[in-house]
Amino acid sequence: MEVTTLIRGARRAAGITQLELADRAGTAQPAVAAYESGAKTPNLATLERLLGACEHDVEVLARPRVRRGAASLAELATTIEEDLTHGREQDALRLLFGFADDFRGSSRPGRIALIEDEPPGTGDARFDAALAGVAEFFASEGAIPAPAWVNGTPRFVEPWWFVASRPAFHAYTLANTPASFARHGVFIAREVFDRA
Repeated sequence: MEVTTLIRGARRAAGITQLELADRAGTAQPAVAAYESGAKTPNLATLERLLGACEHDVEVLARPRVRRGAASLAELATTIEEDLTHGREQDALRLLFGFADDFRGSSRPGRIALIEDEPPGTGDARFDAALAGVAEFFASEGAIPAPAWVNGTPRFVEPWWFVASRPAFHAYTLANTPASFARHGVFIAREVFDRA
């Protein structure tokens, strides 16, 4: 919401005029009019004083900047579980691969936020391990610490999971799997996370 709309709405909700707001907030009516019209923008302290005079509290929320529409690994796990329940394994895999764009398109704090919360179980040990591999892989790429949850017992799979299911590709996949995935028992060639 724009500051102008916020101030005007708070004043109207309090049932007071611009002059009454100015008196309560210790400022002049022309200043209130300028804030409400957008001619001037109040700093945070002034905004808090104006809204307080309208019997409103101000809460500042800071969120890490992430790519628009990005989902954290914890959020993806829920969708993956639903896909797997309905037999849509390829859709679940696409979510894992697509995470690369969300991670790379986010700020450093946003990247941390995308991987820090432990994903719930998906009902499939392979995907639970793969989520840990994804977190570890991108933490390394982003030069951020890997979250502790990647070392939990349910984050390793045996027998190994070769994501490319054809045995003819196993040797290639073994040679091209990042260590962060291999240690979790998930074998997937690095290039699936490289976009042109």
